[in-house]
Amino acid sequence: MSTYTLLGVATAARDRGGESGDARKRRRRRPAHGPAPEAAPPVGGSGAESPPSVTEAAPAAGVGPGFEAPTGPGVLLPMPEPVEAEFKDLLGQAVGLRLDAVSREFGGRGESHVSALKDVSLEIGPGEFVAVVGPSGCGKTTLLSLMGGLDRPTTGHVYGAGLPLGELSDQDLADYRLQRVSTIFQTFNLIPSMTVEDNVALPLTLAGVELEERRRRARRLLVLVGLEDRARARAGRLAGGEQQKVAVARALANRPGLILADEPTGSLDSAAGEVVLELLEDLNRRGATVVLVTHDPEVARHARRVVRMSDGRAIELDAGRPTVRNQDPVGLPARLHWRDTLKVGLGSAGRRPLRTALTTTGVAIGIAAMSLIVALAEGLQGALSSPALATSQLHQLAVYPLATANPAAFDAGTLATLSGLAHVRAAWGEMAMSGAFNPPAPGAAVAAEPAAMPSGALVSLPPVGQSSGGLKLAAGRLPQSDSALEVVLSDGEATALGLVSAPAAIGTKVGFSAGYGALLLPGAARNPVTHPVPIELLVVGVVSNRYMPAGAPGGLAPYGLLRAYWTRLAQANGWKGGEFASITLLADSGPAVDGLRHRVEALGFQAQTFGDQFRDFEDLLAKLRLALLGLAIVALLLACLGIANTMYTAVLERTKEIGVLKALGARRRDVLQVFVAEAAVIGLAGGLVGTLVAVGLARLGNAAVDRLTRAVSPTTFDVFRTDVTVVLAALVLAVLLSTVSGLLPALRAARQDPIKALRYE
Repeated sequence: MSTYTLLGVATAARDRGGESGDARKRRRRRPAHGPAPEAAPPVGGSGAESPPSVTEAAPAAGVGPGFEAPTGPGVLLPMPEPVEAEFKDLLGQAVGLRLDAVSREFGGRGESHVSALKDVSLEIGPGEFVAVVGPSGCGKTTLLSLMGGLDRPTTGHVYGAGLPLGELSDQDLADYRLQRVSTIFQTFNLIPSMTVEDNVALPLTLAGVELEERRRRARRLLVLVGLEDRARARAGRLAGGEQQKVAVARALANRPGLILADEPTGSLDSAAGEVVLELLEDLNRRGATVVLVTHDPEVARHARRVVRMSDGRAIELDAGRPTVRNQDPVGLPARLHWRDTLKVGLGSAGRRPLRTALTTTGVAIGIAAMSLIVALAEGLQGALSSPALATSQLHQLAVYPLATANPAAFDAGTLATLSGLAHVRAAWGEMAMSGAFNPPAPGAAVAAEPAAMPSGALVSLPPVGQSSGGLKLAAGRLPQSDSALEVVLSDGEATALGLVSAPAAIGTKVGFSAGYGALLLPGAARNPVTHPVPIELLVVGVVSNRYMPAGAPGGLAPYGLLRAYWTRLAQANGWKGGEFASITLLADSGPAVDGLRHRVEALGFQAQTFGDQFRDFEDLLAKLRLALLGLAIVALLLACLGIANTMYTAVLERTKEIGVLKALGARRRDVLQVFVAEAAVIGLAGGLVGTLVAVGLARLGNAAVDRLTRAVSPTTFDVFRTDVTVVLAALVLAVLLSTVSGLLPALRAARQDPIKALRYE
């Protein structure tokens, strides 16, 4: 017995040596139909009700109806002595074939009827080298397809390695092609975009062999055929003879026991053809069964037995030997690994970069729009729960005098009246006065003439303990007491005062002198200052100009301090009212806000809640969200159609490649996974681009919205909020949509008939 390695499993095969050359010649001359001690059992099923699978057939008892098991090894004719080679695991156990009254007809309803094979009976023993000759159209290739498990007979039975091939499932036939048989095609059928090494390793990839083992065996096979120096070259760039050598090396990848060669020299010159024939002879000497299809009698002479085909019938010129069932057990092979599936999908997507880029762009646009919608919803939700929009601020009511009312009447008496309303928990006024700032010189008095100083506004902060409207300081802190002689300057005012940076302003003492008791705005009680009252303030913080009314430069001072300062100014200048620009009421609960608003309006004032401002802004964002949703739906639909179109085109362009994969042993599921993986790769690329674009647009959008809202309100929040969850969800959505879009084309690819696919041009 000798040992071969089949897909990593050591299996036993009968030793074909041990006899002299004369003895072998005498036994070869013995007629196959002559008297023999026992009739050799044919390859085939035992007549059981259900056909055995690839894994069940090998150990099964009985090899065919009407035959008994062989009584001893003497039944088989000996083969030439195997050549001792360094490549000990080159081949698996030799496979025998038997055809019983096989016919193959083509054509169906509405099509012309063609009989390619007619009642063909043929037996090929393990280790034989048989040439099938005949003119074009005589059925040679059809016969080879039946032997290789690529096609099924219309009538009759085909047995290979003890398996009834016509009765096996598609999966078992794929396992047979992957483990037992290899086909060398006349047109090579290499995948031109793959390297030579990857082409040779393709059957091993389909069998789930690990990467390092695949590379090791592929390189050894390339050394065997003399192409080790072309391993990294693209297969499409090789000469015809080199491509046929690669096809031979690929045929040996999974240690076959049966090699089918379909016109292997038909596309080669005489020198290259002779090299290929010598390779086939060498493989036969090593123990493989070789079936060679040719129309050239000179090529047929390399075989040890010739079968002539004529009009779909077989005429044996030399009788063959009986065959027995293969004895080496073959288990279910490992299958295409997901990493290899993704690699093949990535390579396929890269073949047409422009088309892939356009399809990816469609996915990216849809995913970017969807991501922005989700980010917008997250941002609004976060804004409602942020400190800037805390419950106390949502309970606030801003009260203003009507445009027709006397603004001077908006004073302490009005504040007392509004404070006494039901459900008012707290009330305070906002004071704002125009004037000038000036940093005092050390030891010098503060200038009394405001016109010579940088102009600005001094605005009151809410009382300590109330919401400050989400102020964000560039440096420093807020005043910690309502009566502290402190100020928070705007960055514009700090620059006007010659302070080079926000941190540099902290701790500086500045002077302020009011010019008017109100802002210089239409309708405001001006209360001009005729007797200035300068004060000195310590800078404790710096904020952006956008926190100031109308974005004007100035400062924010404690509420109690500014009320006392206004009182001093009123006494010095004889003012009679107009203390407050507005009054803020804080309701004791959310439901009380609307009722309080109605009562304030009944008193002749206008009122506005923070909710009103937010709802106006939310309406604007809702329109933006609808626009993004429409864009996303259209973009995703176009992207799905683009992916489906791309995959359908890929299936058409790669129909022959699909046939090659199936001929090498790929199952339907393997082909399906390859094309689904390609669609998923496109979706993943589009998802990555789309999420990156969405994150960038979200940041730009936040900056733009923040700039707009700061002009009218100190409140700040992120309108678009993107996080890891949004990114991951976008990627999953992109891959899922792409996979679903590519599923129908992938199913079409998986259902391709290998024979028709191989003939597709």
